[in-house]
Amino acid sequence: MSLFSKQPTDPADPGMKQVKNAIAVASGKGGVGKSTVAIHLALALARGARVGLMDADIYGPSVPTMLGGGSTPQPAAQPGVIHPVEKRGLKFVSMGLFTGRDTPVIWRGPMATKMIQQFLSQVAWGELDYLLIDLPPGTGDVQLTLTQSAPLVGAVIVTTPQEVAVSVTLRGLRMFEQVQVPILGIVENMSAFVCPHCGKATNVFRSGGGKKAAEELGVPFLGEVPLDPAIAEAGDAGVPVVGEDGAAGASTSARAFLEIAEKLTREVGRVNALTQSVHHQPSEVKVAEGVVEIRWTDGHVSRFPFRALRQACPCALCVDEWSGERRTDPNRVLMSVRPLDIHRVGRYGIQFHWSDLHGSGIYTYDYLRSLDPMAPKQSRTP
Repeated sequence: MSLFSKQPTDPADPGMKQVKNAIAVASGKGGVGKSTVAIHLALALARGARVGLMDADIYGPSVPTMLGGGSTPQPAAQPGVIHPVEKRGLKFVSMGLFTGRDTPVIWRGPMATKMIQQFLSQVAWGELDYLLIDLPPGTGDVQLTLTQSAPLVGAVIVTTPQEVAVSVTLRGLRMFEQVQVPILGIVENMSAFVCPHCGKATNVFRSGGGKKAAEELGVPFLGEVPLDPAIAEAGDAGVPVVGEDGAAGASTSARAFLEIAEKLTREVGRVNALTQSVHHQPSEVKVAEGVVEIRWTDGHVSRFPFRALRQACPCALCVDEWSGERRTDPNRVLMSVRPLDIHRVGRYGIQFHWSDLHGSGIYTYDYLRSLDPMAPKQSRTP
């Protein structure tokens, strides 16, 4: 089944050819305010960039309501191509634009994934600096289809402070790691409730879970969004708290989204720089007897002894980021140290979690290659 008209009307370039940065916004469970975060981040980014928003939650689309509605997308000149709807400075598309407000989408997985592929390839997005993709919760067909079909620069993970939400959210984070999509950061939604009358902060759902998870996993923490009744009211009314005018920074919630968007912009730039600088890619990474063995796509095999690799950790705790001098004594690393877990970080590096509980270092592929004396010499940039 296709909801895309075949009637040509005007020219447009379909697909994501002109999208500079596609970003997935995801969560491991529902009810954490993922769509709210996606919409407000898109609006915050749109204050200085060209931004699109794809509502990939086929079964529970909420973007049209929260943006104040929208007309049915109009067909473009090419058969099977549509224009996204424009609202509040955003281009967006959603299943909710094709169905009634109370009409359920009763589709099997293959039909939902086909619709996602159409959103990616048959929408005339045009030139965009950012395309935020609001995923449904979980790690099912839609998420896998998206990660395999879209050239994602990375993913933003949304969670709430309580432990049960964080633990489930981490499953979604691991899914992106397995498909080599960089984690741009974690956003903690529904953080402390600040009383509008007395100003006292109350941790309704505990606090700090998102920040703690980010620290433990070695991924950026983008910030906290307060538990603000105004956000829910604005969503129901279709008037987001981050508006188009200069008064958007007046509320605490709006300021939080604007600050998170600024951090996200910096992180996207950093990941792009790292990804573009990669000269070599590993085809296989495994732990052998006393060594981490990396087989590169050019056929070269590097073998790094555990302790030597741990001593070379490039993280900010081990190396001064400005001078490049080591902050810790490599000789104090235990002879018995070994990697407990290994994760690929996006398309540019590897993160090791060591038996001495150290795990904040991200070894870029080029840095690892430079540590191998048998490999061609390269810059030793972590």
